[in-house]
Amino acid sequence: MMDTILHAVQRVGGDAAGIAFFATLLATPLVIRAARRMGWVGQPREDRWHATPTALMGGIALVSAAFIGALVSGSIATLPAVWAGGALLFAVGMYDDLNGISPAGKLIAQIAATALLMMDGYLFGSGWHWAIAGPLTLLWVVGITNAINLLDNMDGLASGIAGIAAVVLLAVGGVTGVPVVVSAMAAVAGAAFGFLVFNFKPARIFMGDCGSLFLGFMLAAGALVVQSEAPVNAPVAVALLPLAVLAVPILDTTLVTLVRKWVGRPVSQGGRDHTSHRLVFLGLSEAQAVLTLYAISGVGGALALAVLFIDTLLFYALSAFAAVALTVFGIYLARANVYAEDGSAADTRGDGSPLYGGEDAKTSHALYRLFGHRWKAVFGVFADSALLAAAFIVAHYLRFEQGLTSVQEDRMLRALPLIVTAKITVFALMGMYRAIWRHAGTPEIVRTVGASLLASLAGMAVWAALFSTATLSVSVWFIDWMIVTLAVIGVRFGFRGLRQYFLSQASDGKRALIYGANDSGALLLREIRQTAELSYNPVGFVDDDPLKSGQRIQGLTVVGVGDRLAGLCRMHNIDVVLLSLRAMTSEERSDALRHIKEANVPCHVLQMTLSDAVDETADQGTPEMKPAS
Repeated sequence: MMDTILHAVQRVGGDAAGIAFFATLLATPLVIRAARRMGWVGQPREDRWHATPTALMGGIALVSAAFIGALVSGSIATLPAVWAGGALLFAVGMYDDLNGISPAGKLIAQIAATALLMMDGYLFGSGWHWAIAGPLTLLWVVGITNAINLLDNMDGLASGIAGIAAVVLLAVGGVTGVPVVVSAMAAVAGAAFGFLVFNFKPARIFMGDCGSLFLGFMLAAGALVVQSEAPVNAPVAVALLPLAVLAVPILDTTLVTLVRKWVGRPVSQGGRDHTSHRLVFLGLSEAQAVLTLYAISGVGGALALAVLFIDTLLFYALSAFAAVALTVFGIYLARANVYAEDGSAADTRGDGSPLYGGEDAKTSHALYRLFGHRWKAVFGVFADSALLAAAFIVAHYLRFEQGLTSVQEDRMLRALPLIVTAKITVFALMGMYRAIWRHAGTPEIVRTVGASLLASLAGMAVWAALFSTATLSVSVWFIDWMIVTLAVIGVRFGFRGLRQYFLSQASDGKRALIYGANDSGALLLREIRQTAELSYNPVGFVDDDPLKSGQRIQGLTVVGVGDRLAGLCRMHNIDVVLLSLRAMTSEERSDALRHIKEANVPCHVLQMTLSDAVDETADQGTPEMKPAS
């Protein structure tokens, strides 16, 4: 597969990509110098992410390089409507960067650019009735154009995502024999990656609207050309292909639009509440946030390419798995409380790191308003339905690797709705939609395994009633049971896993070592990560047992033994040692305190207190860290 893609790309698009890339490398420094002389410099603002004055108008270099690559490859002659629309939006974006333009003015320009594509026959959903394809085309082009524009909110994000999407589109064009797509997307990819050299953190220049509107339109148009020209006999799959390619900008725009509507903020207002910002708020560095979104974009691109090499039904099943995973990710990000009570940016700790919102965040209240207090159960039913259907299809393809016969496929599709209904009913009876999964543990895993097994037995009964037991394939049902179990556990523990991961990435507060690599130490680590008032940054464990050295507990390494504590504190620049006494004997406590005293570092002890609720001011069991006596 990769040989086919590389050969096609090298044959048609190599020159365009290379020329556009090096043209951007040459042009961007010139634009940076010109921008500083002309005063085209973006100053830090409360609703913007960058903290230093940065040159603007980088889109001039990016777009110029893309047009140079397109001229060399002949793409402008073969796709005149696409490049004309790109030029129009570049001009409108440049005017907006210099003088400002109303949202209505930009929308009119985007509609005009879309009209050029439609006049040339490029519509969303090739072969669909014009009454459906026309409005969808307008929605697609305007939506993606603005999605890339909104995505340009962190160093290297928009240019990197655009480059990845362009590479995927040119790969699809190469495999399906559509050279016009390869040449156009090669020029766009080369220019985007060339600009990324100057735009990745710390950015030396921003592309501005003149660059982001151009990139968004070119990607939207490229996807339409692929839909229209690619010889794939699966119209729905081809319609899903651009959604997979551009999953990240679609996720970001959807998330920002819905959450701002829920919390009463204008959608058009700038802010630090995008997907990338939320990842940073949750503990990632800026580079990690951008690379995470790159990875998601890459997975979406791989899924888009898969439609060219696998059966359509299998593609739909894999798309269902990806959609559920992306939805879980999006809901988790949406619940992050990045707004203060007045709707402005979230409050932060002293070092600038955010306070994390919980169940009482405004976005959580929005979910309650939409679905009631059982919103998690509603989401669980929909997610499980998609997973159960997808797992059943994938199980058939894994069992019958040579492909399904028409009889096998017909039986599978006829039975699928009833099997999913039977399994969902079993899940509900087993209490799968009543548990609080954020605090789930081994009992919930056991319950899930059991529920999945009973659901499989119910599904087998439905199949036998429809077609007879002679048609049952035990291998299919065993594979189906394994996939369902893993997928359902993955969704249930997905929120918890994301929470634990992001909490482990937070690096604010005093650098601390936890004395005691045991259950007590693990409890202390969880309390620190989940309680904002405990402003510590745990960097590792220390334990008196040398056999534990090098092992990991909840992502932290046991860095050494207690009698070497002084050297470990110097090595890791430790501010304080944290001690939990719950699992320690008096002798172990004495040894620990002696080692801490010899290391000459402060020691704080975790104390949990429970008091009688005499009045509203009674202590309610808040964990405290106090100096050791």
